[in-house]
Amino acid sequence: MGTEHELKYTSSECMYEGVIVEVHDGSVAIDLKGRLGQLRIPKRMIISNYDLKVGQEVGFLMSYPEVFDEEPVPHYVQSIERQKRLREERKKSQT
Repeated sequence: MGTEHELKYTSSECMYEGVIVEVHDGSVAIDLKGRLGQLRIPKRMIISNYDLKVGQEVGFLMSYPEVFDEEPVPHYVQSIERQKRLREERKKSQT
């Protein structure tokens, strides 16, 4: 579907910590410590010997994201704009 990209900069993994704030059938939401935001990932990506519960702490390695190209990919821009319009239309129809 997409082009394979190669990173130009050396990986610089750092350990990040967070707290599980939501657990759903197929996904988990983690609030990152240090006011870094929230990460939502599929449950299958969590390594755990325990049942997942809200309030459990997690740790993981992550590097800084690297932008591949200067120009946005038109397909992604169109899809994002379409999703925004659909959300706005739903919001208007609910009021």
